[in-house]
Amino acid sequence: MTKTMKKQMLTVLILVLGWTALTAQDSFQSALFPAETILKHRSELELSEAQITAIKEIYNENIEAFNTAKWDLDAAQVDLNKLVEKSKVDEDAALAKMDEIAALEQKLKNKRLKMLIKLKNKLSVSQQTKLKSLRKDTDLSTHKLTASISESPRIVLRGSASKDGETPLFVFINKKGEVKYKSTEAKARLQNLNPNEIETVNVLKGESAVRKYGEEGKNGVVEIKTKQ
Repeated sequence: MTKTMKKQMLTVLILVLGWTALTAQDSFQSALFPAETILKHRSELELSEAQITAIKEIYNENIEAFNTAKWDLDAAQVDLNKLVEKSKVDEDAALAKMDEIAALEQKLKNKRLKMLIKLKNKLSVSQQTKLKSLRKDTDLSTHKLTASISESPRIVLRGSASKDGETPLFVFINKKGEVKYKSTEAKARLQNLNPNEIETVNVLKGESAVRKYGEEGKNGVVEIKTKQ
C-alpha cells in the first residue's frame, strides 16, 4: 500500500469517526426543548414567573462551560486538519488527536443533554405537549448536540487569509447554475442562507482552484452547493 493510499484511508477513517460521534444520540432531541424555544413561546405556554426565572438560570449556568468546551473542540479540529494535510501523516498523532476530539464531543453532548433535561423538568406535561405542537414544523434531527446550545443553527467558515491579504472566492451552486461572490459579498448571502438548505461544502486550494476557476481562484475557492 502506498503512502498516498494510507493517507487517504486515514482521512476517511477520521471523517467516519467524526461523523459517527456527531450523529450518535441525536435522534431523541424531538422530546427536548432548548431554552430559546421555551422562552420564545412563554405566552402560549403560560409560563409562570418562577418558571421563566428558573429556565434563564439553568441556561446561564451552562452556557459558559459549554462555550469553553466548544472552543477547545474547535482548536483540536484545527490541529487535526494540520496533521492530515502534511505530505507524510503521523498516524499515531492523528488518531490520538481524533480520540481527543471524540472525548470533547462527548463532553459537549453530556453538558447539553444535562441542561435540556433540567429545562424539560421545569415544564408541566401540558406545556411540553403544547411546545411540541408549536414547533411541529421544525426538524430537530439536523440540530446536533455539539453544534449549538440554542436551537438556531449557524454557518461558520474559518480559514486563513492569503499572504497578500486577499480572501477566497465563494461559489454558490444550485440547479439553475452558479453565482460567484467575493468574501464581503458572500457574507450577506450566508446570513440569509438556511443551513438546512446546504447539500455540500467543498474547499479548493492551490492548483486545483486555479485550474477550475482561473485567476479568480488563486486565493482558494469555497463551493457551497444548495439543495434547491
